[in-house]
Amino acid sequence: MRIFAFFSPIFSICLSLIGQARPNVIVVLVDDMGYSDLGSFGGEVRTPHLDRLAKDGLRFTQNYNSARCCPSRASLLTGLYSHQAGIANFTGGDRTARMGPAYLGKLNKQCMTLAEVLKPIGYQTYGVGKWHVGHEELPTDRGFDEYYGYVRGHSASQWKVSNYQRLPEGRPEELHYEEDRFYATDAFNDYAIEFLRQAQKKDAPFFLYLAHSSPHFPLEAPAETRDSYLETYRRGWDELRKERFARQRESGLLNDSWKFTELSEVPVDRDDIANHFAGKPNPKWADLPQNRQEDLVYRMATFAAMIDHVDQGIGRILSLLEKGGDLENTLLLFTSDNGACYEWGPFGFDQSSRKGFTQLHEGDELQSVGGPGTYHSVGSAWSCLSNTPLRMYKHFNHEGGNCSPLLAYWPKGISKGDRWVRSPVHLIDFMPTILEVAQGEYPESHGGEEIHPLEGRSLVPFFKGAGEASERVLCFDHFESSAIRSGDWKLVRGNNRYKNRSWELYDLSRDRCETVNLISERPDLANRLEAEWLAWAKRMKISPYYEFVEMNPSRTLTKIQKNKKGYYLFRHGDQVTRDLAPDFSGNPFELIVTFERGKAKDGVLVSHGGSTSGYSLYLEDGRLVFACRNKGSLKVLKSNDPLPKERIVVSARLEKDGKVEVLLGEKVLSRGLFSLIGTFPQDPLEVGNDSLSSVSDYKGNTRFKGKINQVKLKIR
Repeated sequence: MRIFAFFSPIFSICLSLIGQARPNVIVVLVDDMGYSDLGSFGGEVRTPHLDRLAKDGLRFTQNYNSARCCPSRASLLTGLYSHQAGIANFTGGDRTARMGPAYLGKLNKQCMTLAEVLKPIGYQTYGVGKWHVGHEELPTDRGFDEYYGYVRGHSASQWKVSNYQRLPEGRPEELHYEEDRFYATDAFNDYAIEFLRQAQKKDAPFFLYLAHSSPHFPLEAPAETRDSYLETYRRGWDELRKERFARQRESGLLNDSWKFTELSEVPVDRDDIANHFAGKPNPKWADLPQNRQEDLVYRMATFAAMIDHVDQGIGRILSLLEKGGDLENTLLLFTSDNGACYEWGPFGFDQSSRKGFTQLHEGDELQSVGGPGTYHSVGSAWSCLSNTPLRMYKHFNHEGGNCSPLLAYWPKGISKGDRWVRSPVHLIDFMPTILEVAQGEYPESHGGEEIHPLEGRSLVPFFKGAGEASERVLCFDHFESSAIRSGDWKLVRGNNRYKNRSWELYDLSRDRCETVNLISERPDLANRLEAEWLAWAKRMKISPYYEFVEMNPSRTLTKIQKNKKGYYLFRHGDQVTRDLAPDFSGNPFELIVTFERGKAKDGVLVSHGGSTSGYSLYLEDGRLVFACRNKGSLKVLKSNDPLPKERIVVSARLEKDGKVEVLLGEKVLSRGLFSLIGTFPQDPLEVGNDSLSSVSDYKGNTRFKGKINQVKLKIR
């Protein structure tokens, strides 16, 4: 398709005539809502208006996302895997020099947003809410005519009107709020209504993207709504999970392939961050003291109230469209960006993420929960309720992390409503679906840049009555939590906070909730799926799989050599899984590396571990660096001068008393005081790289391009 820079009068008339038949489109995205929080998916939260969409539309049971806020938004807005759009893992600094083009940290120029594609074919384009695909370009720079919301970060206080802005810059705000009468979820609903009223006055179809930040932390909601849920959640997560599961079965959502699962484990982390449940199952409700239960009741009641206010806005939108005669020909898609969020333990956190602080609210303090000036999360145990009956959470590509409800509602365009659709779909399908109903085409280039071809499929056949689609392959990777879904088979592994980071294999046609790992029974199938995933990872340019692979391939060892002096011996490219790697936790150890750096200035010589625990000996701008991470805390020892380019021997020693020496031959380059590393990491031992979660804050590329002759490791 060619995108015209101007429209002739005849072309404008044609667009006007076409626009009479083309539907309006509304996409509503919520943030961190779990699989079963909606009433139509088994939840006890009051969502009558969303339940109306479910009753009169389609309910998709296997709708996949990218397991995190910003990559999911990138996929939804562009029809591409988030890596292709420049947001492999998260927004933020440009990491392309070190990691490749998938790590730009914002939408790139090789993709187009829904607004950019719809605007030239005659659609009015409106956006409201959370942007989170890079603040360097505003929504109005990426195709939106009008916008209200916030463009920086994953969250903002919902009580502060100053956190939110009207775009384009300089556009007068149509709505005005007093500071003490402002609540962002309601304000987003207000502006959605305002923009729809503006759209109804124009003779052209409209596109509205309503991206709520609710129910993402910080948990914030009006006290009156919160208090209406207190009695419900005093019954605890164990009882409520069973009730949700029963309603899901009664509604027809579940079949025999769904099993009621136990509470998921709390991911591995620092003890203070994980509420001292790291790597353990979430606790049973009855085992908690009453004061802790009441604190948690107020947290979950606030979470539910946030969804409640989203639903209230949906009701207002439906009412406005009905009164204006637009409801019949409006396609409305509703979903969440990922599964419920566990961050970071069963009791949640307060003040800020990853600070390791959780307040126990008691007495009068409970009344402030969710109010102005507060900052809370809901925690991992309530998130098990939200994701009933799926396992794990946001951050992970298990079903509890990357599968969300999807509702599709379009009275004029959906032939038979009140149906479950059980074929796998993905957020990348939104773009081809909307383009098809809008009678548009996806361009090959835009603004002088070649555009990635679409990855998704249109959902329109389901609208027309199709029950199943042909088999497809969907792939996933987020901070090294990876998966491939091929037909009914799913190969998945957790990130470095998952207790066992090896691949798992599930037959979802018989085991929808991933309870029976078949990897040992079907190794050939697992190997084939892993190879297919790896080919996708290289095509997506996921680090480190696409770069230097042929030059410096890794070898997974099944047996480790050990010399007479007790040193384990490794070569360049060796990789050793956790179950075979020497356990250094709580012990002093010594590393000796013989290598030639040549022209290489950066790269890891040897590493074992990741962002929670481990060590790494590496080069940074030609200088030798030794880093140890212990319970998430990083200590680094750097040498002052660049190392010679020729073959040399360097070593690093961590003694029992915590003293550290880094040497070139017999010459001491640096000394420091660390502590013994207390936790054995999930990530593998690697020679020449640190390819999974990073031990250190590397400034250069982690893959070493020089020549490593030998690595010796001794646990002392």
